[in-house]
Parts: sequence; C-alpha cells; structure tokens
Amino acid sequence: MSVAGIKKTRLTLSKTGKARKAKNKAKKSRSASFSAADIMLTVMRKVCISGACLLVLAVVGLGCLAGYRWMTTHPYFSLQDIKVSGNHRLTYGEILSIADVNLNRNSLDVNIGEVENRLSGNLWIDSATVKRQLPGKLHIIVHEKVPSFMVRQDDKLYYCDSRGGLIAPVAPGKFTSLPYLNIDSDAMDKAAILPEFMGRLGRRELPFDAGQIAWIDIKGGNRMEIFMDSLNLKVLLGLDNWQEQLSHLNTVWNDLKNRGEFRDVAAISTGNGRVWVEKRTPGNGSPQ
Repeated sequence: MSVAGIKKTRLTLSKTGKARKAKNKAKKSRSASFSAADIMLTVMRKVCISGACLLVLAVVGLGCLAGYRWMTTHPYFSLQDIKVSGNHRLTYGEILSIADVNLNRNSLDVNIGEVENRLSGNLWIDSATVKRQLPGKLHIIVHEKVPSFMVRQDDKLYYCDSRGGLIAPVAPGKFTSLPYLNIDSDAMDKAAILPEFMGRLGRRELPFDAGQIAWIDIKGGNRMEIFMDSLNLKVLLGLDNWQEQLSHLNTVWNDLKNRGEFRDVAAISTGNGRVWVEKRTPGNGSPQ
C-alpha cells in the first residue's frame, strides 16, 4: 500500500470520528432538552393537582363552617330543659349563673369543658359534670363542699370542712350555725381525727350531736375540749386511743342520765381509760 493510500484512510477515519462526536453531542442536547421539558411538565402537573386539592379543601372547610353556624343558630337545638342536681347550698339560679348557661341558648354553642371549669372554680363546688342530650337538654351535676365548722383566720371567719380545710368566708346572707373550731399551733397534727369524729356524730354513735356543739378546741397536751351550749356542759377528751375514750364517755353519760344525776354535771373528762365527772357548784346554774 502506498503512502498516499494510508493518509487517505486516516483522513477518512478522522472525519468519521468527528461525525460520531457531533451526532452524540446532538443526542445529548436533545436528551437534555427532553429532560428539562419532562421536569417542567411534572412540576406543572403537581402544581395543578395541589391547587385542585386546596380548592376542594377550601370548599369543604367553608361548607363545614357554614353548616356549623347554621346548627349553632337553629332553633331546633335551643335549650328547653336544664336540670341541676347535687346542689344543696347553691340555688338553681346561682348554678346557672356560675355556669353561664340559660334556657333558649343553642345547645351546640355550649362548651361543656368551659362550663365544668367555671363551676369547679366556685368556692362551694368540689367538682362538676355536665351532660348534653340533643337536641335541647342539659344536665348539670355538682358535688358541693360540706361545711362542718367555722374557723377564724386573718381576722375573718370561714367555713371549713371536716378536715379543717377552708371553704369560703362566712357571709350574712346565707349564715349556717356550725361549731367554732380552734386548733393550737402545736396540735395541728391532731386535726386528723376530725373526719372520723364528725362521722361518728353523724351516725349518732355518741350521746350528743353536732347541732349541740358550740365549739371544739384541740389543744396541746393531746386533748380536745368540746362545749355544748344548750347543756352548759364541757367534755374533755384525751386523744390517746380516743375511740376507746369515747366508749367510756358513752357509758358514763348514759349511767348519769339513768340515775338522774346528769343535770348536776358541769364537765366530763376522759383519759387513760378513766372518766372524771365534775359536778356543778351552787350558783353556777344548771343545764337545760
């Protein structure tokens, strides 16, 4: 083969390589162009779908809002019956005022949780439950705090429960006569006996009742003084094994009554399994 033939062949090969490169470059360009177009198309499709979804949600939301407004204003759901139970101190009207509900108000517009919170926030209400019965009934169930004593704190008189817990200030409009309670600072731990003691009074396990007690004084030295105004009688109860002391008190109390000597008694003291009776002296008056 001649030199001229070799050069021609190389020239031909060189042109063929350039053509292939150009062709590949064109393919890549078309591929890149197609790829960008696909991406744009995909993006546009997703934007359209998202927009459609948002539009549907907006329409549904507006429909729900319109439906809710319609239901909370329609006379069909107006409250026609509001029942209140469990109240003893607070009146029906006071309960409704505290709850901020009234007849003819739309039942669905009443927020049950808020009503319960308002009721439970009252000083006299321990807990409250509200039940809604569509279309127009509401049942309010309250559990009131029960006062057992009156106590003085910061120069004010308060009602308190059987555990000595404060309830509310004593108000003249709704005064309830209850025993006055005083607990010495060094005898506060002895207040734990009060719930059981008042429970026994309520069950009539003692020879006197809570209505006869004028005051109770729990003193240091592990003793409790009880004064009954109507009987003009003082009972001093030792708090060591106080349940047993009450049993001895019952026995002696009944014995004195059976013998007709109770009218002459000024004080009865119990402690250490023994009972002491102090009789009146002439001029001290006699119990009723």
